[in-house]
Amino acid sequence: MRDELEVTCRPYFKDRTRQHVDIHLTHPLDPAQPVRRRIVAPVGMDAVAATEWGRAEAFKLYRELCREPAKVDNVERKEGESPKHPNHNTVKTLAEFWPQFLAGHVAELKHSSKLNYESAWALHIREVLGPIRLDEIDEKLLSRLRKRMRQELNLSYSYTRQICESVSVALRYAQSEGELPKGHDLPELTWAKQRKPKVEVYSREGLERFIAVAKNEEERALHLLLTDGALRIGECAGLMWKDISLSEHTMEVTRCVSRGVLQDTAKGEDGVVPLSPRLVEALRGYRPRGDFVFVPDGEYSPHSFPRERREYVLEGTLGMRVRRAQGLARLAVYGPHRIRHSVLTLLARMGVSPYALQALARHARMATTMKYYIHLNQGELAAQAVAALADPDAFGNAKATRGNTPEFTLLT
Repeated sequence: MRDELEVTCRPYFKDRTRQHVDIHLTHPLDPAQPVRRRIVAPVGMDAVAATEWGRAEAFKLYRELCREPAKVDNVERKEGESPKHPNHNTVKTLAEFWPQFLAGHVAELKHSSKLNYESAWALHIREVLGPIRLDEIDEKLLSRLRKRMRQELNLSYSYTRQICESVSVALRYAQSEGELPKGHDLPELTWAKQRKPKVEVYSREGLERFIAVAKNEEERALHLLLTDGALRIGECAGLMWKDISLSEHTMEVTRCVSRGVLQDTAKGEDGVVPLSPRLVEALRGYRPRGDFVFVPDGEYSPHSFPRERREYVLEGTLGMRVRRAQGLARLAVYGPHRIRHSVLTLLARMGVSPYALQALARHARMATTMKYYIHLNQGELAAQAVAALADPDAFGNAKATRGNTPEFTLLT
């Protein structure tokens, strides 16, 4: 709505200590009809405060205009009735329904997903769609949200699409809860196809330098969990000694730390991961100081009161250590997750089976592994295909392509 709303203020001519607020907006039911309101701000507000107060009043006005009588399909609509469903005059606005959506659908999601929905609402959705009734949200209004994020705020394509999809999920949930009629057509935006961005991955030599810069056994264990284990940084933070079997050379990944909260790993992405010999050696040489492999050292939670010592280290703290080590290893500082991308891509270049890559990554779907984590250009793939035709016996990694168990000591 910001692209169709203008709020200005000037001193009130009858009382120069107060502000006269002028609101211009486009009528929500008739875009060709401009709407203007002049109101006097409360006593004590300066120009900045009066402008913000005027914006709040503009949204109230916008909501009232959405409920004005109008003709739809040549049928007179009474005040308060929906323009699309004349007999359904108790439809909630998105702002009224959103707490129900958070308490129902969102409450069952992971902590990080909950925070994503909450921030999407607070930063973007509430301002544009909050005053709009559920049955009045259509493609045009969703396009307005998209335009605001892409053109005015210059936000990324993927983030904008995620926010718009959050609205679609809320509308589908509203329909399942009976807040919208079953036959109501839910809005769907058409998205232009985007070229997959090129991702720079680390070379084998670069990853070896990353491992070598570890200052002690604890850092070496962390670096090897990221490389030879292909773990996420949050999974490293949530790893406990009881999950590790040094005698069997395995570890079970069942939990992670996400945005400072310890939680279960996503369904379908837990599982047992083999330990490489040098990772076993590093873990044996690292003396445990608690239940978790990595524990805080004088670290306190900034979100708790009274301040209590955490049992586990924050994933952000481990991430900072990894970024520092990437710099010391003369690598581009992309963060810990780029190591996971690099490992899977290197294995793919070696000819390791996609099934083995999916098992190591613990992705619920192979499409996730192949589409988002394997970064090979078309020239490389074409060259592999030609090499296989020319000499099938010499092509690829025999261990990986003949059904044997692949070697998970990735970089030695």
